[in-house]
Amino acid sequence: MRTTAYLLAFGLLIPFWALAALAWMTTPAWSAHALDALSAYAAVMLGFLGAIHWGVVLATTPAERALLVGDARHRLAWGALLVLAAWVAAMLPWAVLSLSLLFLLLVVSWQIDRHWLDSLPVGWSYQRLRQWFTLLAALALLAAIASWMRPLLPMTGAAGGA
Repeated sequence: MRTTAYLLAFGLLIPFWALAALAWMTTPAWSAHALDALSAYAAVMLGFLGAIHWGVVLATTPAERALLVGDARHRLAWGALLVLAAWVAAMLPWAVLSLSLLFLLLVVSWQIDRHWLDSLPVGWSYQRLRQWFTLLAALALLAAIASWMRPLLPMTGAAGGA
């Protein structure tokens, strides 16, 4: 089961990296579409990460919930807040601002989840999977943010003079 989870999680990273690469390799108009698509995709992934907390609360008994770090209401609220914040970020009119906020939400959600994951019965394998997913998704978002600055970079090589 762990192998399946890793394969699926890393498969879910493909759109992050494909859209970030597309933002670098295409015309400015297509790059803008790629950045908008990446914003939407990152918001969906953050919604999934927020829903994990709902799953934990709803799948545990009251006795099991008493052993979890953090009140169940806080977990439910955090899951809902993460979804709403990701949606707002995806709706921002400037891709660089949207992607920057989504990057921040991804990193903050990992920090909060690290605190809460210690009490989950999922063990180290989920923590490790989440750590790698977060790192690689965050790096893809940073690459996409950097592509937004591409028109500001000086041209080099045969096409650009120098």
